[in-house]
Amino acid sequence: MLKAFFLMLGLTLFCLYSCDTKNSSEPNSTGQGSEILVVCERADWDALAGKTVRDALTQELEGLPESETEYTLINVPYAKFSKFLQTHRNVLILDIKKENPKSGIETQKNTWSHPQRVIKIIAKDDSSFVTVFNKYKKSIKDLFVQNERARFAGQNALSRNLKVESMLEKDFGIRMILSSDFYQAKKTTNFLWLRKETTEMSLGLMIYFLPYTDTNQLSNSAILLKRNEITRQFIPGPTDGSYMEVADEVIKPVADRIRFKGSYAVETRGLWQTHGDFMGGPFINYSVVDTSQNRIVVFDGYVYYPNKSKRNFIRQLESIIWGAEFIGKQAVVPQK
Repeated sequence: MLKAFFLMLGLTLFCLYSCDTKNSSEPNSTGQGSEILVVCERADWDALAGKTVRDALTQELEGLPESETEYTLINVPYAKFSKFLQTHRNVLILDIKKENPKSGIETQKNTWSHPQRVIKIIAKDDSSFVTVFNKYKKSIKDLFVQNERARFAGQNALSRNLKVESMLEKDFGIRMILSSDFYQAKKTTNFLWLRKETTEMSLGLMIYFLPYTDTNQLSNSAILLKRNEITRQFIPGPTDGSYMEVADEVIKPVADRIRFKGSYAVETRGLWQTHGDFMGGPFINYSVVDTSQNRIVVFDGYVYYPNKSKRNFIRQLESIIWGAEFIGKQAVVPQK
């Protein structure tokens, strides 16, 4: 699938590893969540090449209440890129020197650790680097996103809630890995609410199901209207009469039409608030057409973690959702 992804984008790679199997010689990767180690000389980091990388990878992550960048970048010169640092989860290498015969890009998976993504950009000078990087920056970002999801997926699998996983497969036809930190808070014939609670923060994952008729059900307004209907019915606030709703007057939700494992889907990011109270935070919604069972499956995760970073919690929820599989024949992508 990964090779097909690059072929589709027209990206010629010098070296591409698509196998996820961990060898016994590979240690666990290191580094904080959403962190990329950028290996290059300080002169390149301070010049146009470094600025181009920073501009692309430190954009604001959409759908968060406070400004948070997509990634945290750490610059390390070649001389200090030791064996200890080589186990970092996300590594971007800038190989810029006039001796390079041509410009290009290499990517490797699980080179020094697991899960790990190493991307190397080769160029003769700053100008050549910028040309290559800008051409493939979306692919580069997508690969690092996939690796962050792999990290959280590995963590989720360490201690699993097998009881809820079995129920999801039996009752809803969905196979997914859930950490034992999540518990079942509410369940009906077409709705499930999973929660992870600590004294400081709350994560929630809603899964609900709608009969599929056509993709008009996946318009931006229809998705938000249905979300409000669901949360008003099932997600109460801390005070009588309070409930969760979309905070579209604060920040307008952003939507993107995507492919979710071969199925037509819409990804929506935005903020939620509590009607009748003061709680709020970000949410991520994937509304997916499962034509094998003639339904729309909605995965909706939300975070409550006041006054603190929410970036990695949103990505943790994304990893759980992207690990989901529909049980049945391959879904067919409907026409728009």
